[in-house]
Formats: sequence, C-alpha cells, structure tokens
Amino acid sequence: MIRSLTPPFFFVFATLLVVALLAPPVNAVSTFHFLLDDAKEFAEGEFKGAAVNSDGSITAGVHTDRVELKSVPIARCLLRAADGSVLIGTGNKGEVYKLKGDTLSLFARTGELMVTSLVRDKAGTLYAGTLPSGKIFTIDKQGKASEFAKPKGAEHVWSLVFDAKRELIFAATGPEGKVFAVDRKGKAELFYDADADHVMTLALDDDGSLYAGTSDEALLVRIRAPNRAEVVYDFPGNEVTAMAINKGAIAVAVNEFPKPTFTAKKETKVNLNVKPNDSVSSTTNSNTAGSVPTPAQRSQPGKGQLWRVAVQGEAEQLFDLDKGHLTKVQWAGDDIIYAAAGHDGRIYRVKTDGTHAVWIDVDERQVLDMDLISDRPLFVTGDSAAVYRIVSASDKKSVWISKPLDAKVLSRFGELEWRAQGKIQFQTRSGNTRKPDSSWTHWSSPLAEPGPIRSPQARFLQIRASLNADPKTMLYAVKAFYLPQNQRAIVKEIAVEPELSKNSSSKDKSGTEKSELSSFSVKPTSVYKISWKVHNPDGDRLRYRLKYRAENQKQWREMLRESEVLTDRKHEWETSGIPDGYYRIQVSASDELDNPKRTTLQYGVESEPVLIDNHPPRIEALRLVGNLFQGKARDDMGPISRLEYAIDGRDWIMIFPSDDLLDTAEESFSLKLDDLEPGPHIIAVRAFDAAGNATSSEVTIP
Repeated sequence: MIRSLTPPFFFVFATLLVVALLAPPVNAVSTFHFLLDDAKEFAEGEFKGAAVNSDGSITAGVHTDRVELKSVPIARCLLRAADGSVLIGTGNKGEVYKLKGDTLSLFARTGELMVTSLVRDKAGTLYAGTLPSGKIFTIDKQGKASEFAKPKGAEHVWSLVFDAKRELIFAATGPEGKVFAVDRKGKAELFYDADADHVMTLALDDDGSLYAGTSDEALLVRIRAPNRAEVVYDFPGNEVTAMAINKGAIAVAVNEFPKPTFTAKKETKVNLNVKPNDSVSSTTNSNTAGSVPTPAQRSQPGKGQLWRVAVQGEAEQLFDLDKGHLTKVQWAGDDIIYAAAGHDGRIYRVKTDGTHAVWIDVDERQVLDMDLISDRPLFVTGDSAAVYRIVSASDKKSVWISKPLDAKVLSRFGELEWRAQGKIQFQTRSGNTRKPDSSWTHWSSPLAEPGPIRSPQARFLQIRASLNADPKTMLYAVKAFYLPQNQRAIVKEIAVEPELSKNSSSKDKSGTEKSELSSFSVKPTSVYKISWKVHNPDGDRLRYRLKYRAENQKQWREMLRESEVLTDRKHEWETSGIPDGYYRIQVSASDELDNPKRTTLQYGVESEPVLIDNHPPRIEALRLVGNLFQGKARDDMGPISRLEYAIDGRDWIMIFPSDDLLDTAEESFSLKLDDLEPGPHIIAVRAFDAAGNATSSEVTIP
C-alpha cells in the first residue's frame, strides 16, 4: 500500500475528480482511492456543529439543542413574545405552541389546519394567519383565539406584516393572488390584485413601500399605494417564497419546480396528514378533514436561488441549489444572509460576495422559519416539528461524516490521508449496505496522523472527522486508498464469420427477400473472423487466449503462440492448414496484465460448433442417357447447397436434385435436353457446398 504522500504531491491530487473512482496507471496493479476535496461532495455528508464552505473547506460551525413538538408534523412559523418566550405556529391542527425556557406548551387553537404566519401590532395584539379557510385570528394573552378577519375570496393566508405608520395589517393570500389591508376593526380591503394565483410573501421597507412575491410567476412587486404597483424584477423561476429587507437591499428566495405551479385554481388539493416535502404537502387525499389548494404541485424537489435586489431594481444571484428549494431568508448584518432549505434540512450562510457555507444541518428535511440574529437564535422545522436553539459549545467537537463511499465490490482498505490546518481526528467504519445500519462495524479508534485505515474489508467505507472549536482549524481534503477484490471477466457471445446459416436470407436492392443460395458469388476464404463480448466489472486490462479442437476430439490446440499477447476482442483465424470438419473454439480472458500472479483470475467459454470447410465438392458421373443429362455432386462435409448448369457458355441456370431437396452431402440430378438444337454441345455443371466452396465440370455431347 502507498504510504502518506508528501504535501506537494498531495496538492496535485487534490485538483482531481471529487470522490472519484480513479483508474490506476496502465502499468499498475488495481489500487484505487476515494478523494474528497470539493464543497459539493463534502456537503453530501452529515455534520454536527461543522460548516462546509464554498471554498471546499470544513470548519467549526454552530451547535444546536433540539426541542421536539411531539405528534406535530409541521412547525410553520415563529414569533418572539415580549416576555422572551417563542410562539410557534403549526399544522395539522392549526395550533400555536409556546416555548419558554425549556418548557413547551400548547398556547392556542385556531380550529384551522395550519397557522402560516404570526405577527404583533404595536399594542401587543397577536395575529395569526391560517389556511384553508383564509382566516386571520387574534389571540389574547390567555391563548384564546378569535376570528378577526376573513378576506374575501381568500383560502390561504400566506404572510402577514404589520405597518405601524398606517396601523394596518397586510395579508398575502391565494388562490386569487391578492394582498389585503386589514384595519384595527378587522375590515379587509383589497390593496393589490396580482395576475398570479398566489401572493406568497410580504416585506415592508422603511419608506412604507410594501414588497410582494408571487407564485406561478416569480415576480417581485413593489406596492406603493392601493392598486399602485410595479414589477421590480421577474425571476427565472415560478415562485418567490420569502423576502427580507436590509438598508435598501432585498434578499429574495426564488424557487423553480419541475411542474407548473398551478394546474387549476381552487381544484388542487393537499393532504396535511402525510410527511410533506414542503411547507404544505401536495399529496391528494379526499379523506382529509380539510383539503386545500396548494401553491405548487411538487412531486419532485425544486431548485432554489438566492437573489440580492436593490430597491431600484438591480439584481444579482448570490447562491443556488440544484436540488432543494428555499423557504426563508434573513439578513445578518449588511453582507450576510441566512437561507433556509425545504428539502435537506439545512441553513446556508451566504455572503453578498457569493461565498457561502452549509451552516446548519438537521435530521428533518425542512427548515421553515428562523430567527438567527437575536441573542437567542433559533429555528423551526417540518417533517417533523421541532424547535432548534443555537447553543454555545466551545467545549464540543465539530463533526463531519462523509456519505458512504462505494468501492463497488468487497475491498481491502489501505491508507487514510488528509490535508488540513489544525488538529483533526479521523475515524472510519465499514459495511456492505448502502445505508449504514447495525450490520456495519463500530467507528474505529481515532487517527491523529495519516496511517492505515482501521476498518475491516467491505464494500462501503464512511469517514468521520472531529474538529476542535478553534476557527483556524480547517479540513481541505481527505483521501482513502482501497484494493477491490479482483473480479473475473466473463467472456460471452463468441461469433465466427463467415458462417452461412441454413435459414438466413438477405434482401436485394429492391427489398425482395432472396435465399442465401443466390449469394455464392462471394469468393470463399479460409480466414475466419472470431469476435466476442466481455463483461469486465473492474476494468482490468485483459489478455485473451484462443484454443480450438475438433468436435469429436477432447484435446485442445493453441491458436496463438504464448508470445502473442492478444488484447483486442477479435482475431482472424487462418484455417487452410487444418482438416475440414466441425470445430469448437475456446476464448479465455485473464486479468494477469493488471494483477499479480496470486490474484490473477481467468475465465473461458466455448463456442457453438463451427464448420470449417475449405474444400469444394466433386462432380461425378456426368453422362447423357437418351435425352436425360445425369450426374452426381459429392462433398466431404456437405450438404450440397446449390446446383447450376450452363449450355455452350451461356448463363448459369439453377437446377434441383432428383428429390428436389438440397440436404445431403451427395445429390443426384437429372436434366431433360429436349429443346437442344442438333449438333454437339458443351454442358457445364457447377456445385456449391454449405461453406460457399464451388467446383465445376463439363462434358461435350454429340
């Protein structure tokens, strides 16, 4: 096995394919390695208290403390209360929970399926937007919920914001794509009527401008006054899901889903009693107590983008997800934006220069709301519902775990190497299932320096790195060597040409089927082209050996000399020096070119019987008996496949044997000559065997 590489050499390897299964040099044995040195591949693993940065490094991140909302599938939104507690809007029962200290309790029930938004006015009154009835509730200090407003035509209230200057609550609704202004008495007036089916999110600027994001057309709209709106930007997606404003700049979460956002207004139904892939699941279930339209039919994960837009309309994309959509955004200062994802349960930390990091990773698939900029940062999840608090953990190690690395076959593991700054410990485990389970080994003892992997042979390997809290500690690359168990190459489908099949046929230029018997104008050859196919699972270079034997013999004879190294999957066999007959051909494949002798594997397979016939038939006993011209055609191998005659050098004409069947090695024939003109004539006869060999003979008749 290769020991640890010197740093300059390792830097060269670090620029190669990420987590790639690299083929060995042509003149090397089959040693392979996994190489992980890219942000995308690092992010496919798991991490607790670690961050994966866009520059391809892993550093210490933040640690979390989880508080579960038992039997609650979705925690949709959150709001901090004046007393320091946190209010959490949930589904599928439309309840609001309160987390105060370490105590979690049910606070209010709305009677709806989901609480989508919570907001408080300057007097401290709490408001909750809900679906599927499109109602807005007030909730008093004792947790009593009362219907406050029911915007006309609304079935979803997606977002609420409070405008302190105008003392109005603005509500983003669907499925008719409207924004309502609700006064202190609960009177809801239409403020903006969008062309889109849903207005998904709202944000209020300091100058009083209201910004709205729409769904089915990913538009950012600025609403200056009732029915006075302008499109700030048209994004390349089909949903603006979330926004946040900071000093004249708007962070916008834009999503693109594989299907059109809406198939029909007010007809698409959702089931909130299944595990969702988004804030609202799109699985149809007619038995659900309160089925409602959904803002997107999302049978597959969408793609998410984070944009920064100036109020004047200048826009730039900062970040994108190839798999997964964004659910929430929040500014943290002037140059950092947090973006929550609704597919892989992650929060991304994105800088305005475009660099980013996977900042937080949780087991749930959806992070649906967050407040990471207060002195007590937290966020909530769906699938299932939980509250996560960011905790100080300077004494804890940050952990990154690779995805299971697939060696394809049972393999023996060699050296583990890494490139890093600071102290990092590594452990490994191995197993034979794609997803680690109880059959896998326990984590090995730690490695503080590069050295042999301490996990037994298996198909899969997983690597765990533990970093201390020092921000200068960084992991840049990990490399694990392994030797796959050698696999036998399988030879199959041996073909030998030329070979005339008894029932074969071809087509002439007009497309008319013609018998093989009309194709004997091709000159026979004693060279047979042998070819074969091979299944070579581990990609080793192969050497082929060919043998042959007569069908009635057991002794194999070499077709090639030992010094002839055949690596092509074909060979031309000269057969002129062997007797006619049926032969079997054996093709064997050996991986000796890429493996030491003790591990070399070989596999051979025999062909079907192949006719070798290099000698033509014989024509015998030509004679004229009365007006009948008679004779025989005889072949050592047979059968006779075609008979022809020609008179005085004219065209060849096909004749049939006496029994009308060309099926034996000897065929007699008889030809009436009633129409010949008086005088001498030359009559020629030509015969073909099944291999295409031909002979002719002629006689002169008086």
